[in-house]
This record gives sequence, C-alpha cells and structure tokens, in this order.
Amino acid sequence: MKTTPVIRRRNALQTRARILSAAQEAFSRRSYSEVGIREIAALADVSPPMLIRYFGSKAGLFEAALIDAVRFEALPELGQEGLGKRFAQWFTDEELMLLPPAMIALSTGHEEASAITTRVAEEYAIKPLARWLGAPDGHLRALEIFMLSTSFVLYTQQLPVLQLSRAGKRKLADWFAESVQAIVDRGQGAAS
Repeated sequence: MKTTPVIRRRNALQTRARILSAAQEAFSRRSYSEVGIREIAALADVSPPMLIRYFGSKAGLFEAALIDAVRFEALPELGQEGLGKRFAQWFTDEELMLLPPAMIALSTGHEEASAITTRVAEEYAIKPLARWLGAPDGHLRALEIFMLSTSFVLYTQQLPVLQLSRAGKRKLADWFAESVQAIVDRGQGAAS
C-alpha cells in the first residue's frame, strides 16, 4: 500500500511572528555579534534557510525584529494629558517583556547593528512621537522621551542592579511619569 506524504503547511504570518519573537528574545539577551541565525531558527522552530527566505540576512532579521518591537502604533488614540502616567504604568508592568531597551543597548558594540538601531529608532519611534507631540520642538521632546523611557525600562526591568522596595519603585515610577509629562506639557504651554 502506497502512502501519500503528509505536507505540513505553514501559516506565513504565524511563522514570521514566531521568527520575530525568537529574534527579539535572542537579541535582547546577548549582543548582535553573539547571536546566530541557527540559534534563532531553532528558537522559532524553522530551518535557517527559511529564516533567510523571510528576512534575507541576520541584519534584515535584526532590523525587522527591532521595528516590530519599537513601534508607537497606539499614539493616535492616546491623549497627551496623563501620558506620563500611562507610560509609567506600561513600563512598570511586570507581565510585559519590554525587549527594545536591551536590544538597543546590546546593539551598540556592533557597527552594522548600531546603524540599524539608530535608523529604526528615528524612523519608527522618534519621528512618529515627534509628529504626535507637534510643535514646538517635537523632535527634541520625542528624543528626550525616547531616551528617558529606554533608560527607565533598562534600569528597572532588565538590569537587576536596582533592588528597590515597593515604595522605592513607586517613587521612581512617579518621577518617571512626572518627567515624561513635563516634556509633553512643555510643548502644550508654548503652543497656546
């Protein structure tokens, strides 16, 4: 009796999402130089050639993973009032794995990865935030918020050097919320 081989069909969107998730995890734990295509492919349960077919190269994969991680898609729905508190709530949520700060920090030691990070941060995080903030100095204020947010997440979520009490964490989150809101409000006062 002849059997027909079972063809396993992949859902392209699910496969792509799985690869991006695996890449984000890998690139947030070790430097760009230390992470290999085979490792990410194994994490995503795909073959290395399939991963290359989706993203072209390790650099293409890193860029796609970072873009996927840093997008500010919800900005149009958010009002500027209370933005600092919403950012603080989001960035202190222990359920969320906020990977971009680690990906950004770990990319700085590699010239190609650093260039990708600079371009992605500008195009997919800072420029959209700047447009949303508006005049005056939207770009400068967006850069300030991006820098402050990245540092806040890096030091509170990803580096175990800050062993704060619950009250200390709350005070730090309040400082962050007030700092972000002050940057946002600086533009609103000048625009009036």
